Amino acid sequence: MRPPLLKAVRDSVRYGYAVGRVRALETRVFRDAVYERLVDAPTFSEQRRILSDTAYGQHLEGVETADGVERALEAALGEVYALVEDLGLPQPIVRFFRIRHDFANLRARLKAEALGASVEADLDALGTVPPEVVAGPVEALPDHLRRAAEEARAAIAALEERAERTGGKVPSRERLDAIDRVVERAEHAELAEAARASRSDFLREYVALSIDLANVKRVLRARRRGVALAEVEPALLEGGRIPRAALAEAYALPLEELAERLASHRALRGVAAEDLLALDRLDVATDALAVRMMRAGRAVPLGAEPVVAYVLAREAEVRQLRVLLIGKLAGLGPDDLRKRLRKVYVGRG
Repeated sequence: MRPPLLKAVRDSVRYGYAVGRVRALETRVFRDAVYERLVDAPTFSEQRRILSDTAYGQHLEGVETADGVERALEAALGEVYALVEDLGLPQPIVRFFRIRHDFANLRARLKAEALGASVEADLDALGTVPPEVVAGPVEALPDHLRRAAEEARAAIAALEERAERTGGKVPSRERLDAIDRVVERAEHAELAEAARASRSDFLREYVALSIDLANVKRVLRARRRGVALAEVEPALLEGGRIPRAALAEAYALPLEELAERLASHRALRGVAAEDLLALDRLDVATDALAVRMMRAGRAVPLGAEPVVAYVLAREAEVRQLRVLLIGKLAGLGPDDLRKRLRKVYVGRG
């Protein structure tokens, strides 16, 4: 183990400049008041005006369509990732953020393939693999994507073989669900490896929390629908702080007791059982755990944590803007937009 003093010196050299830059930039992360102004803006043009002096202004200039919004937000997020690279953080941390876009692109490609649709226009350029490579032959994909693609295809082939034996047809929904399960499992395994390679306890805990939240949501929603455990258990992810065996054991409980059991686990500390049971509060309650973790990371004086927390906050900001801007273009009113917002701010104030 590296001596604490040596580690402190190495961290001060590696992260001192990076944290200083982030401390200045995090003051520009949107507060709730900005979102409220965007919600209440009467038109998309007014939303653009509100954002004109922000990091998104130049990218949104002249944009009038939902596709334009997507590309503008992609460009703004690309600048955030480029900053992480420029700050000289360890490569596994840079990779951690980008490989999630690799898997999002792969998921889109496989789903388009399953539906017989075109996908090139739906892929972003934020991953480690160019969109044209993701859309190309599976054999040419990097290992972390090729294995997932082959496994997804095999899963669909198994569904088709089973349907053929019974004289039926595989519903599109089953094909898409199979793709989601395979890609999600591969993605979290790759993220866990990147977090391990980064030597950042914060990233490792963030991945574990993400796995726990995904598993908890899957278990609660499946239990509400009366889905058999045998169908749910294979889709549960490895690597969370709540063991898969514990989730499987709790699954047999009545729904209310299941929620209480989950809420009592240390990984979900601060979440009430009634919030897990409420369909309209489940996502908000679980998101709050991620927000709390990001705030804790931001408070660390020196290390990778403040930088990682800043990037996660900017990603959350982009998700909020996508909801508000595309929602306004779609004609949604303030009340509908406000319902879709989540509390994501993790900066000062």
